[in-house]
Amino acid sequence: MNIKPILALCALLALAGCQSVYDAKAAMKKGGYQQVMMDTQDLNAFPERDQTLVLNWRAHSKMALGYRDSARVDYLRAWNIMNHGDGGGVAAANWFSERQKFWMGDPYERAFNSWYLGVLYYQQGKFEDAMACFRNAIFVDTGDLKQGEFAADWLPAFVMRMRCFLTRGDEGSVKMLLEEISRLEKDKANFDPECPWLTVEAQKDANVVMMIELGEGPYFTAEGHHGSVRAMNQGDYRERFAEVFVNGQKLGTTYKIGDTFYQCITRGGRVMDDILKGKAIAKTTMIAAGATAMAVGHRVGGKGGLVAMGVGAAVLIGGLLMNAEADIRGNTLLPGETHLMMAKLPPGKHDVELRFYDANGRELRDMRQVGVPLEVPETGDAVLLARSHPRYKPGSQSQAQADPYAGLPKKK
Repeated sequence: MNIKPILALCALLALAGCQSVYDAKAAMKKGGYQQVMMDTQDLNAFPERDQTLVLNWRAHSKMALGYRDSARVDYLRAWNIMNHGDGGGVAAANWFSERQKFWMGDPYERAFNSWYLGVLYYQQGKFEDAMACFRNAIFVDTGDLKQGEFAADWLPAFVMRMRCFLTRGDEGSVKMLLEEISRLEKDKANFDPECPWLTVEAQKDANVVMMIELGEGPYFTAEGHHGSVRAMNQGDYRERFAEVFVNGQKLGTTYKIGDTFYQCITRGGRVMDDILKGKAIAKTTMIAAGATAMAVGHRVGGKGGLVAMGVGAAVLIGGLLMNAEADIRGNTLLPGETHLMMAKLPPGKHDVELRFYDANGRELRDMRQVGVPLEVPETGDAVLLARSHPRYKPGSQSQAQADPYAGLPKKK
């Protein structure tokens, strides 16, 4: 009984379900956000199970390049899937690769999706839509409190929701959110408890909100027995805080209000983790049992030996087909930290300069950003979203409404 061709086919089938998703980090190194935006132009070029993740990457790259309206459309499309969809491929994931499941994101990834969408709505002046997005970011960041699970503790969503309430003149709701923040554990790994803008007075006094993103967010690797353990790894980056200058004058130092790695590692386990552990044990057992049965059958010979070899081959093939490797897909374009700067500036146009520093207080001159435009309205807020590296392009109002693919060649 020659089973080598069968085993070769099984190996190919197993690998076919595990092909890696688009490498956004590699694309960023090759050509930055423009490369990601172009590579993801045709969403149907990607497996359906990966398209929600690809939509988030595409939206992020568009937002970073200043195409805010187009980015908002992509974020909203992904938002609807991540918050209202049931996903798919779950049954196949229980036997074959976990990557057969539709990517729906971890809680912190869903929170970022809602938050970016909310910021884009806020910048457009659609405050009710923005408020709903920030509320959803808080909701998806909250576990089952009755079961003693985690409470929402990602402050960027709280801060922007407070700004929405102030557009209504609703100070009572601002106080309510600040009370929720005051009950959180004051862990500097997550946010700086000395942040001066966590009072009603500071919120009312400000008309400028700057959200400054630093570094690279976490990423996943498959570790342990048959790669069944999804390990969470912190992104590597030098910058630790920023200073903000407006019209040549120092405005102040930013305060950390969100740490993405902290959110990643404190959001609880997954149902799939136990399944993967069981699959890893079963895979090892089936391969060993199948190989042993085939060896015994070969020694016995005759009809009984052939039957034993056939059963052993079936068990061995089942073990080879079973894929216990953890799904390591994730939104690798997210930042490592989110910092806040709030201020009150006179209405009109201003020039912003951002300087970034390492843990020892040394400026990282290659990250300095000058001439960042900021226009403060007569009423309401000016909201600036910036990033240390790769930096965002603020973009003009005309670019915000433009088609990012207009006049560009179609990706082949």
